[in-house]
Amino acid sequence: MNTTVEYRQKLLAELIDQSAKIDELVMKSRQAASDVKLSYDQELEALRAKQRETTEKLHALEDPGTSVWENIGDGG
Repeated sequence: MNTTVEYRQKLLAELIDQSAKIDELVMKSRQAASDVKLSYDQELEALRAKQRETTEKLHALEDPGTSVWENIGDGG
């Protein structure tokens, strides 16, 4: 399989996983007491940041003028 296609599929899988985790934490946060809610909110922000990074990588991959492939070998 083409490396670009594999990498794109990996990023899409990460986005799906991150979205599921965010949805789960949102539900827990809504039901939690205020002290626990703060912890969930912090975790939600961290997950949303990861999701934004993954989305940016995916957009960069789809833009043929970028050099995303230069960075893949060293972890992106």
